[in-house]
Amino acid sequence: MVFTITHFYILTDYNFKTELTAIDAVITNLTVTLVNFGLFFLIKNYPPKTSNFIQFVGILIVAVSSTFYIQKILFNYFIFDLTYINFITATTKIRIVFNFLLIVSNALISFSWFYIHEKQNENENLNENEKMLKEAELINLRQQLQPHFIFNSLNSISALLEINTTLAQKMIHELADFLRGTIKKETNTLVTFQTELNHLKLYLNIEKIRFEHRLEIVTFIEEETKNCLLPSLIIQPIVENAIKFGLYGTTEKIEITITSKLKNDLLIIEISNPFDNETTENNKGTGFGLNSISRRLYLLYTRNDLLNTTISNNLFITQILIPQKQV
Repeated sequence: MVFTITHFYILTDYNFKTELTAIDAVITNLTVTLVNFGLFFLIKNYPPKTSNFIQFVGILIVAVSSTFYIQKILFNYFIFDLTYINFITATTKIRIVFNFLLIVSNALISFSWFYIHEKQNENENLNENEKMLKEAELINLRQQLQPHFIFNSLNSISALLEINTTLAQKMIHELADFLRGTIKKETNTLVTFQTELNHLKLYLNIEKIRFEHRLEIVTFIEEETKNCLLPSLIIQPIVENAIKFGLYGTTEKIEITITSKLKNDLLIIEISNPFDNETTENNKGTGFGLNSISRRLYLLYTRNDLLNTTISNNLFITQILIPQKQV
């Protein structure tokens, strides 16, 4: 409408009849509008590839040429004034440039619009796929950490059935409670540290039945850390690792220490257990559990520095850092 009115206003300066200039303005701008709508739907349903510049230019040339020839046919059909027909012929170059600018502008805007929209959809799909892959990997990592603990517990229950059925029954109940809590939690869920400690207690009750007086757990938990958030089921595999390399290969009583503190918006958890080089070298399972926890922390926080291990005074110390300010 704006272009039609502007077109009509400009033509009035040439002192032609009002109906002729009105017909000219309507035909010119209506044909351009219809061609632009056609281009809009063509680009929407059959978008040219960004790498195929020739295809895009070809579409524009066809559109501009078609517009001009349609206008010429309509002018000859609706305008019978020879003087005005000659005026149209004399202004052919200007009309072609006018058609070209409007059509190319519309095509570029339409193409840019659909290209940006398509890229947004692609990014959304990519992010969704990455999220699904990340969740699948997190689930897979956790599933790899659980089976050997369950098998060991079942073996212990089997052995206890022959010597102490009461303890065996207690261990079955503890194992059921532990697994129930494990199944209910999603791998990428954040829970409070207190909740994680409660779940860890179920696990340790089972291990204490297995190892009796040989296993002692010492905790130094700062009160302010109990409400901190961390990934569910992140501590149990590390404590299991500590028990494995602390108790296996020795008949003596061992002490595993769990400490926590809050520093610079980081929840710092340390688990330490006795360390024997010879025992560790003979155990081929070393490292998988910690590598899996490190990978899980990276998937959740995109940082590679959240799990650290050190050896000091025959103690193997595992440190977990959990950021408390989520981006």
